[in-house]
Amino acid sequence: MNARLLILGFGIAVGYVVGARAGRERYDQMKGKATEVWESPRVTHARTTVEDYARTQAPILRDKAEAVVKATPGFVTDTAKDVAVNTREFAEAARDTAKEIAESARGTAREITENARMSAKELAERASATARDAVGRVTETADDVRDNATKTAAELRERGESAIDRAFTTAGKARDEALAPLDDEDYEDA
Repeated sequence: MNARLLILGFGIAVGYVVGARAGRERYDQMKGKATEVWESPRVTHARTTVEDYARTQAPILRDKAEAVVKATPGFVTDTAKDVAVNTREFAEAARDTAKEIAESARGTAREITENARMSAKELAERASATARDAVGRVTETADDVRDNATKTAAELRERGESAIDRAFTTAGKARDEALAPLDDEDYEDA
């Protein structure tokens, strides 16, 4: 909803400036400023950092966690089978050891999975915070542009009123000067 109000306010400001006398120049200035802000290194960097970070880190962490979870039980089971085949004398000990290792591996896999999930959640929160920060900065800049446009419109309105007052004053003086000889003739005839 805030974005809609921002767009509406910006549209109104642009409409006023474009409709005003010398509005095209001011519009070009505002457009240049907005483009400059959008393409500024800070905003561009924040935008690309958030996108790149979210795009690259989350899938990598998920893939690594899945690989570790999948590889750990398989490695333990294969090792236990090799020991059982090669050493029948220690078959029972190897079986017990394998069970213990499998349970430990499941626990470790759960811990790794939980850690990976928490890391992914933290990364998502950081990316979200960075995105909110970027939106806040863009909003602040848009507010500044809006305030500047409002100030400029008020200045233009004030200048216009002042010019009208001067024009009326000048026209009144010119009328008085033009009518002065006629007034002098009326006094002479009387």
